[in-house]
Amino acid sequence: MHKLSWWLVFGLSLSAFAQRLAVIGDWGAESPHRPLVAAAMREQHNQNPLDALLTVGDNFYPRGEPVPRYVQDLPPVRIYPAFGNHDVPALDKQLELFKVERPYYTVRLENIEVFVLYSEDFGQAQRRWLEAVLKASKAPWKIVTIHRPLYSSGLHGGARSLRQALEPLLTRYQVDLVLAGHEHSYERLEAQGIVHITAGGGGAWLRGFLSVRPQSKVRLQSPHYLILEATAERLRMVAYSEKNTAIDQVELKK
Repeated sequence: MHKLSWWLVFGLSLSAFAQRLAVIGDWGAESPHRPLVAAAMREQHNQNPLDALLTVGDNFYPRGEPVPRYVQDLPPVRIYPAFGNHDVPALDKQLELFKVERPYYTVRLENIEVFVLYSEDFGQAQRRWLEAVLKASKAPWKIVTIHRPLYSSGLHGGARSLRQALEPLLTRYQVDLVLAGHEHSYERLEAQGIVHITAGGGGAWLRGFLSVRPQSKVRLQSPHYLILEATAERLRMVAYSEKNTAIDQVELKK
């Protein structure tokens, strides 16, 4: 199990960390803040290079058709996407664009292994696959990315059936972090010893919160993206606004 620490001072040096990943969700829309978030991420990359970029779905609105300009606005690193409900109509085109064979897969990035799930069609085959790869993983940090959050204080309230299917596996195989989108807001929660972050403010229009979940720790209606940095002993997550101001931060320790 890991120890969980919240930081009140955001100006701490992160240079000691080995892997550096960015995370965005619900980002492929022609909104005023999409290019601002993209530019903030490029600034981060120029100052301290990123190793990769993760998405938590709804990569292109309204029906998933890729927009090359949106991708070109992002930092020039490998993108590992999850796929959301708006991506389904053009899923094949996105799989080709991002060079992945199917909408659920796993990727090892040094100290981190990312398990990308497909929430729009989560059946027994995908669940069996997930259990097998989680069981086999030797990564110090296990991160699940999925579009629909398992817990949420936002408009959709969390995907109960997904939570029932996934949570036993997440706890059994000691997943450290679940990243989701779908809600166009930022929320950090903790449930069953796992940190859940909804990072759905990467470009689409923002929404507020309806009913605050008891697991909720931080809720912000702000454009944002995340930076994850990891060594074998520490995993730090910082949420940044479109002005590159840190708006939330949490660190996990082994």
